[in-house]
Amino acid sequence: MEPAPPPLPHLRVLTRHPRRGMRRHRRHQPPRPQLRTPVTLSSRRASLSRETCSTWVRIAGRLRPPGAGSNATYKEPTSMDQKVITDRVSPADTEIVANDFINAIGGRLGRFAKVGTQRFWTPLRVLITTSLVFLAVGFLTKANCIQGGRGDDGTLSLNWSGNRQYTSACYNDIVPLYGARGLDSPGFPYAYSWQEGDLTRYMEYPVLGGIFQWIASIITRFLYPLVETLPFNSLPEAAFYFIISALGLAFFWVLVIRMMVELTGNRVWDTVLVAASPLVAVHAFTNWDTPSIAAVVGALLAVKRGNPVWAGVLIGLGTAFKLWPLYLLGAFLVLGVRSGKLREFSSMLGAAVVTWLVVNIPVMIAYPSAWYEFIRLNQTRGAEWTTIYQILDRNLPFPINDPEGLNTVSFLLFAAACLAIAIFGLKVQRRPRVAELAFLIVAAFLLVNKVWSPQYSLWLVPLAVLALPRWRLLFPWMVVDAMVWPILMWHMLGTENMGIPSGLLDIVLITRDGFIIAMVVMVIRQMMGRIPDPVLDAHGGKDPLVGVFGDTDTFTLAGKRPAERREALKEN
Repeated sequence: MEPAPPPLPHLRVLTRHPRRGMRRHRRHQPPRPQLRTPVTLSSRRASLSRETCSTWVRIAGRLRPPGAGSNATYKEPTSMDQKVITDRVSPADTEIVANDFINAIGGRLGRFAKVGTQRFWTPLRVLITTSLVFLAVGFLTKANCIQGGRGDDGTLSLNWSGNRQYTSACYNDIVPLYGARGLDSPGFPYAYSWQEGDLTRYMEYPVLGGIFQWIASIITRFLYPLVETLPFNSLPEAAFYFIISALGLAFFWVLVIRMMVELTGNRVWDTVLVAASPLVAVHAFTNWDTPSIAAVVGALLAVKRGNPVWAGVLIGLGTAFKLWPLYLLGAFLVLGVRSGKLREFSSMLGAAVVTWLVVNIPVMIAYPSAWYEFIRLNQTRGAEWTTIYQILDRNLPFPINDPEGLNTVSFLLFAAACLAIAIFGLKVQRRPRVAELAFLIVAAFLLVNKVWSPQYSLWLVPLAVLALPRWRLLFPWMVVDAMVWPILMWHMLGTENMGIPSGLLDIVLITRDGFIIAMVVMVIRQMMGRIPDPVLDAHGGKDPLVGVFGDTDTFTLAGKRPAERREALKEN
């Protein structure tokens, strides 16, 4: 008689316990087959047809392929969905900072998790929702400065009594400049002027920055009469102007999040560092910076999609908002030289120049003095409160705040830094990523420039996330950088109002600068191959933003590596 076959490993086995009766045991089971077709990027809702399901058999209450038994073997289906599972990086696996939060909301991805099948709460919607929450916090941090009150004559005006703008750190440039730059009256902002001693002053912002403020003022003056008719209205016109401006600035920041989701690729959750940045909660509405950030991120996305001309257009528009988007061209110049794609770089440069001229020439011709005000002010102003020059000026026995001397020193230092970055970018063995080069250039500008308004740190956030997505370093930096603002405000109260001493401000500023220098060093080591590059590791060793500049180098300043030199000697 033949022995009885062993039980199937996936069948339920019944045993009898001496006191508890029958018990069911389930032995080790092979992986469950997918009952839906693997999800692809083009179709997320495809499922097995009824004809396919009808060919399967039910064993132990589970669907199995035909012929399943004790000797059946199963091979996991190969699909795009599995590619997404293996390629998309979960922060729970790479970032210690994220572990506690991820465990609190359910834990890391399981063995059979199906990434990319969520119909509503996609990463994009989660990240946009997160950004809206932090934008709301950013609005609340400024809300104390838009409160109003009625005087004895019934006139409604802002209430900044008791140095409220400093004690609550709600100061922003939007509210006071509404009246100070003539935006509360009809007329083009660059046609408005006022006297400051013997000097005639004009709107000091680049052209698109001034036009953005002008459009917000037109909407304000059109809608505010309706607000005045509301009962118990205590909202001054300047406060309503702040609300309109905040809506526009928030729109550009949400646009940044939308583009960052695509730029981060397989590391999509790195965008959390942008959406939930403490700097957003403090500086989203301090000044008009989010449009220029959106222009820079949009230019990176245009290159990724293979459109260098559109990238140039966005760089030109960004430079018409703020000067700093211009520096992005330096990063692409290095890539253009290494890859031999100077034609693509030239088209980008030409589009940027033409776009900037189209925006600026009308104002330059009609209001030359007003157009030049931005340049004049930056040439004649001294060092800003939070720069390295002011730290030295506050602690050295002799002054170093001469505008002309600072102009020369800061220009030479920045030019030397750009030259060093260019040579290093051409000499390093591994092709530098565009985000690494852009981050180094902008960080160098902030560190050596004589003007570093605290909200300028927002410029670094998307570039730092793309260049160095290391949460344990970036998040503490952003927390410290965000703390600069309230400490600066409390210092500006002055000693007569019990303001904090300059020593505490200097400590926070040095700590912030130390974090940024540490990030610069890590990016350099990453480019040299001394430490792993998380972005390259997540994208098969390729820069996901390189776009039209390709992956092949035709010119570098790098010499042969020692191993290559030894091989060359052997051949000779």
